[in-house]
Amino acid sequence: MKPQFPTEQSDSGEFQRQEDAFREWISNDESTSYPAVAGRYHLYISLACPWASRTVIFRKLKGLEDAIGMTVVDPIRDEKGWAFRNPSGGTTSVSSFQSTDPINGFQYLSEAYAATDPNFDGRVTVPVLWDKVTKKIVNNCEDDICRMFNDAFNTIAQNKDVDFFPKEIEAKHTKLADFLYDNVNNGVYKAGFATRQRPYEISCRKIFEALDELEARLSKSRYGSFARSSGLTSFITATSSATSAASSITPTSKVT
Repeated sequence: MKPQFPTEQSDSGEFQRQEDAFREWISNDESTSYPAVAGRYHLYISLACPWASRTVIFRKLKGLEDAIGMTVVDPIRDEKGWAFRNPSGGTTSVSSFQSTDPINGFQYLSEAYAATDPNFDGRVTVPVLWDKVTKKIVNNCEDDICRMFNDAFNTIAQNKDVDFFPKEIEAKHTKLADFLYDNVNNGVYKAGFATRQRPYEISCRKIFEALDELEARLSKSRYGSFARSSGLTSFITATSSATSAASSITPTSKVT
């Protein structure tokens, strides 16, 4: 089976996700060069991506829609990557189209990556948090972005009392988040993008074992003692695997 992302595939057929390329931090105490102010940052996302969808939900629940703008890319990714194209405008093979990016007029998200690092040669991913002042990507790690929305931007958020990373359950959250990432959130990708049967079967088994454990949690209480951010993460992965990502990453019985 031909790998979808050759540079992220091991010789044994396992999918090995690339590291996030941009990990700058926004602060509200002048400890970084990126201050948490309204109107300076813009979020680029795809609604077809569960990682990006998590940042959309955090932005909404924290009440940051007025402070941080957002642009949605075409959910269909072609050979050139994520495009700023109206999905109702017809075929994705059209070479020329009007950009839907109101900030930079980019046609492809890859242009934002090139503007930040001309030598970047990895896979272009969403979400992306863009700085309109420096005209560069601040961060493309969804967990970092969610934490900044929760903490650094809390002073300008409409819903300041909503805390998805409570300090009193930080250790519990970290443990659960690591479990969910390894076995569920990234697990569906390791299964869906495996190119050999054995790593596929191993990943599938871990997914369903993890789902059984999560079901056991939910059987004991309404929210299954989920740390708040982790609960959102698992919900988004489950719904995405059943809908937009179903054709490419939903685990079945064999590599196809």
